[in-house]
Amino acid sequence: MIQFIINTLHSIPHFNFHFQQIKPTFVLNVDSEYTQSLILLCGLVLSVALLLLLTIIITWVCQCCARTDTTVKPRRKVKRLSVILFVLSIFCFFFLGFCLFGNDKINRGVQSSIVSLHDVNNQIKIGLTTSGQLNEISRNASTHIKNLEQIVLEKSKKPGTNQTMVSEIDTLLTSLSDSIDTVMKKLEILRKDFSNLSVLEKTKNLAELVEFERWLLLVILLSIMLCVLFAGVISFCRQSKKGAVGFSGVGILIFIVCWALLAIVLPLAVALADFCGQGGDFLADTVSQPILKSLAFYSECDPRPTHDNLPPHLGISNMSDELSNMQGVKTKLDSLMDTAFNKSEDVQKASSFLLDDGTRSLKTIGALENSFACYAYKEDLKTMKEGLCGQAVLGSAVVTLCLILLALFMFTLLLIVSKSWNLFTRLGNDYVEVGDDDPFFPRGNTDTSIPVDIYGTHMFNPRTRERTEPSTGTTTATANGGEERDPLWSRAPPVTANAAGGPSTVGWRNGSVSGTLLRETGSVRSPYDDRYGNYNDQYDL
Repeated sequence: MIQFIINTLHSIPHFNFHFQQIKPTFVLNVDSEYTQSLILLCGLVLSVALLLLLTIIITWVCQCCARTDTTVKPRRKVKRLSVILFVLSIFCFFFLGFCLFGNDKINRGVQSSIVSLHDVNNQIKIGLTTSGQLNEISRNASTHIKNLEQIVLEKSKKPGTNQTMVSEIDTLLTSLSDSIDTVMKKLEILRKDFSNLSVLEKTKNLAELVEFERWLLLVILLSIMLCVLFAGVISFCRQSKKGAVGFSGVGILIFIVCWALLAIVLPLAVALADFCGQGGDFLADTVSQPILKSLAFYSECDPRPTHDNLPPHLGISNMSDELSNMQGVKTKLDSLMDTAFNKSEDVQKASSFLLDDGTRSLKTIGALENSFACYAYKEDLKTMKEGLCGQAVLGSAVVTLCLILLALFMFTLLLIVSKSWNLFTRLGNDYVEVGDDDPFFPRGNTDTSIPVDIYGTHMFNPRTRERTEPSTGTTTATANGGEERDPLWSRAPPVTANAAGGPSTVGWRNGSVSGTLLRETGSVRSPYDDRYGNYNDQYDL
């Protein structure tokens, strides 16, 4: 999967400013043709974005100039348009979510690579520090050998000294001196091979700074786009014209931001794939050749916890062999000097210094072997490669693909949302302000101060509106302007004679009689029964 993504991005044609195809070899140089190819790729994305933006603007202008009948709005068409806009917004939400996922994937991969690079850099520093300590021990040992040679030379001038043994002692001292010089030369070469550590340190610091700013900027922009889309979804669900128009205005901005991000992310993804595909030339120009050989050895070696699992070109194993052989030579030398000089105190004291140097050198060479052993770098280099050329490549591919789909869906969404300007309705404000008084229950009034007129029987009564008889007198206007001033419940209904000569009650509706004959009784019933109490006295206002 990762290799397929690298090969796909690496196979994108690269052209310079003269539109000549070049090799996709990663080069981190502003004036290189490779940088020109990345700039042309960015310009291509921006050109497509400008063309789509022009299409949106022309569509909007045509939509504004088109004449539509706003009084006829098919409910099915409005609902279908709302559903389409909602579905497109949901897809945009998914793409934004995957963009955030890819951004986090890139951040994790780069951060793991930075941590591994920091560990490798520290491990090399520890090895160089150890080599410096071994070099200092070797200098002291060389000085002690010269002092011992001077003492042997003085002792050999005494009469009765065995010159043959002195000659053998001198040979052994020369061998020790040559071994010390060999170790010091190899340590000097080792320090020169790893002297360019400042490049690793600068790369680590620059990667930390750029990655943090890249991650934060992308998170902020994607979060803003999420908020705008969320507001758009709400307006689509409510079928609000004001919300649709507002989303169109802000949506064109996030459309531009989306394409601007794509114009930056796509060239960077291609550059990362080129580095992971063919980054050997760039590393050869950046770091020294011995470091490249060491990296090649550490990427293929078996991380056994042994001291001999070392890069052969560093010569650390040879130094260890030289120091081990020196211990055998030192033992033989002590035996000869004790015999030749009869265990002289001066000779033994000078020899003890050399013995201490040999012991310290063996301990230091063991620490140096641990510092440059395979198991000290194998996992860090593996994590660095998997983080940068694994998680980061996958995350950049996810972000690039989702940004492309998001840009296309945003283009479609902005085209379709213009159709809702004339179909959606403006939502009104059907609420009462907090400071307004209720006309039926004003503030600061009791129940006794409520106007009685609003409880009249004529309220919302179609019979009363159509009646031609005088008013009941329950309202203020009719009570003051009419002749009848008694309340409605204090008056008896009109009595007429029926066909049998008995009384009957009638009511009025459009001036006609609508009453019925009271057959049960021979007299007119009172307006209210006694069980209701004396309402005439209680409500006579």
